Order: sequence, then C-alpha cells, then structure tokens
Amino acid sequence: MSKDVYSRVQAYINLCAHQQATKQDYELIKDDIAKLTPKECFMLLDDRRVHGESHEQILGYLERVLMAFYPHLKTFEITPNKDSFIEHLHQENQAFISHLESIKALLKKQSFDAYRHELNVLFKACEEFDVHYLKKENILFPMLEKKDPTFKGLTLMWTLHNYARATLKQILEGFDQNLFYERMSQLIGTYFFQVYGLIQKETYILFPSASILSKNEDESMREQSFEYGFAFIPSPTYRHVQALHSFSDKNLYTSKTGTLSFNQLTMFLDLLPLDCTIVDEHDRVIYFNNPKERFFPRNEAVLGRNVVDCHPGHSVSVVLDILNAFKENREDSATFWINFKGKKLYIQYLAIRDELGHYKGVLELTQDITHFIGLEGERRLLDWSR
Repeated sequence: MSKDVYSRVQAYINLCAHQQATKQDYELIKDDIAKLTPKECFMLLDDRRVHGESHEQILGYLERVLMAFYPHLKTFEITPNKDSFIEHLHQENQAFISHLESIKALLKKQSFDAYRHELNVLFKACEEFDVHYLKKENILFPMLEKKDPTFKGLTLMWTLHNYARATLKQILEGFDQNLFYERMSQLIGTYFFQVYGLIQKETYILFPSASILSKNEDESMREQSFEYGFAFIPSPTYRHVQALHSFSDKNLYTSKTGTLSFNQLTMFLDLLPLDCTIVDEHDRVIYFNNPKERFFPRNEAVLGRNVVDCHPGHSVSVVLDILNAFKENREDSATFWINFKGKKLYIQYLAIRDELGHYKGVLELTQDITHFIGLEGERRLLDWSR
C-alpha cells in the first residue's frame, strides 16, 4: 500500500469516525479500498490505536468502515486446509450459525413466552462457543503477533468477544428474571449482531490473514487447541507435535539450597497447586507452569508475547500500572481476589529483583483458596477422607 493510498483511506476512516462519510466520499475512495489486503486493514485500524484512540472509540465506528471494505474483502475468503486449526475454527462457525438459525426459527413463531424454556436452553448452549473465542485469544492471536506486529490490532476483536460474552450473560440473566419480551428482544438482537459480525470478520479478514502462518505453526496451534475442546463440532483426531525441549536429566539446576534435575524441577513446578507465569524485564512472557488444574488459559503461543497483549483492552491500564510501579521500585506486589466459576481465586503479582534490587520481571501466581476460607479449628491427625 503506497503512502498516498494509506493517507486517503485513513482520511475516509476519519470521516466514518465522525459520521461524516457520504456515498460520494465512498465513490472517491473505492478504488483505493480495492487495493487493500486483510492485513492492511489491521494496519490501518491499529495505527489509530497507536495514535491514542481507545478500543471503544474505534469500535464505535468500526462497522461503518467495514461496510465500505466488505465488498472487496469478500474476495479474500479462503478454503482452509483440510483438518487444520483454521478449518476447525471455520467448522465451528458454520455449526454455530446452524445453532443460531434454530433460535431464529423459534423466535419467528412469535410466541416468546410459549417457547421461553426452549429458548433459554438454546441460549445456554451458546456458552459452549466461548472455547472458540478462547482459542483465538490464546493461540491464534499471539501466533500472528509473533509473525507480524501489525496484528496487535487483533485486541479489537478480543474486545468484541467480551461484548458478546457480556450480552449473552445478560440474556441468560433475563431468562432467570423473567424479563419482558421487549427487553429480551433488544438483547437478543444485539447478540445476533455481535456474533454474526465476528464470524464475518473472521471469514473475510482474520482467516485470510492467517495464511501467512506455516504448516508447522498450524500444526502447533492445532495440537494446542485440544486443551480447550471444540464448539458444536465433534473432536478431530489428535495429532502430537514433537516437542522442541529436552527432558534430559543431565541438565541440573543447582543452588545453595539443593540440586534438581531438569525432570525433577519440571515435575516440582507443575505439581504446585498454583498457576505460575513469569514475565521478564522487557515485559515478555518467558515461562508458565502446567499444573493439573489451570484457572486461566495458557498456551505455548503466548511465550515471547508482550504481557500487555495478553489482556483485553479494558484491563490493559491495570497491567501497565502494576508494571510501572514495579519498575520504578514503588511497589513489590499487587494482590487481588475474585469469584471465578464457583471458586475464590487469590491472585498475586510479585516483582522479581536480583541481589542488587534491579527489576527483572514479574511473577504471577493464582491459587484457589475456596477450601481455605472454610477451614476452622485444627487438623492434627491424618485423614484421607478429604
């Protein structure tokens, strides 16, 4: 894309942002739009984020921009490679569309109250589709970002995921509260707009952009996806990708407090009843353990990724506050506790410093303390029952 084309398209996007774009403006710019690739769409939008616009500001006019871009972007729709990570995501989208159509069929009967229970069940099933979003956020997005920094603009799509999640939660709460049809129909209309829009953006922008990834990278993503499962489609046949690391016991970890082999150290870290993640002094994720029970998704694709990009837009300011406080030696820890899927989680961020007090990164620890909260008295005798 030449500088002239870039400037003209950005000027048109600016008109859309201020609701000033006319049909005549589009006619003047459509030949330039016809020169764009899906990747360049990310570049144009990410540039606005880099120059100070928030996710919410960009999303406020995104659909107006994409309406102008879609006729051209549709020409980039791909047929994914058979039995690949991208094909599985595509199949999930098609299966989800079928599920949504079954909801529409009930709504068209124009007897909302008569079908309230059936609709509740169908919308509850939509929660299953969240694994689709999680695989994008934790596998595909970081893989693309490693390949090309332009794809940091994908955080916009993550925010759209959160909008859809929030609307679905409101719909399910509405069924529980017996909200009237008028309010429920507004929420349902919003949800359909959000999820169909996401499928459209994946089909015409995200999946074609993912064609820059190699077959080996796709195989790695495919294997990682089995940690999440599959939404509305049967699980594909698992294929193992040969690990690049070695488990040789010849590699020893030695300190003043003892010596462990590579295997022993790995088993020790994975046995801890904690989610542990380490970020280095350059804000890059360099390690996470693999406990039996994990609370938040972690995949190999996250390694080397900037920790800021591992969070949705609305929480980035908190992450930056913690990092800056640690780097400036104003604080050494930050602690939170949250309710999560019926559990009470205790989350700590600890500054890593060397013997001279120089900042070397952050350790994130997450622990389930639900059982601890209910403890009373003492247990001094062995009891295997609980």
